[in-house]
Amino acid sequence: MKKEQLVYLYKNKNLSMAEIAKKLRVTHSKVYYWFEKLGIKRRGQKESAYVKQNPNGDPFKIKKNLTPKEKKLLLVGLMLYWAEGNKKNKLLVALGNLDSRMIKLFLEFLRKVCRIDEKRARLYVRVYKNFSRRKAHLYWENFLKLPKPQIYIYPHSDTRSNPRKQWSKNGIAT
Repeated sequence: MKKEQLVYLYKNKNLSMAEIAKKLRVTHSKVYYWFEKLGIKRRGQKESAYVKQNPNGDPFKIKKNLTPKEKKLLLVGLMLYWAEGNKKNKLLVALGNLDSRMIKLFLEFLRKVCRIDEKRARLYVRVYKNFSRRKAHLYWENFLKLPKPQIYIYPHSDTRSNPRKQWSKNGIAT
């Protein structure tokens, strides 16, 4: 096995060691042996997942020359993420909140500053089981200008929740 072939499959085709083994019709152990013998540095689990989910490279196209308004939006977006964002999963950028205005502002940051691919944006909304999921779906679709298939509404029936105290019939969005 030539080093160039392995490097090509691994780096350029972004195949995992298991996929390389299948493609070359050898065992995973054999591919591991080749990597060790040829001194090819292997990706970690997180990096492998990132490469699989982003075959075209970094999904963000961060804008360089920001207007004064965009600079403020950058600061607001970073502060919202810092305060309310999901930092456990390094493979996604997520923010959850009951206040729909925060979600809208964060999405504006992702759209205008980070220039995300709109097709990759998703909204997950947890609505109390007695409230209308259809109405919540329409609300979020119109409020955020997201296509219907990118919005997922699901019921929640936490026994600790009191529907009279939940002030948003549109749910908690992430």
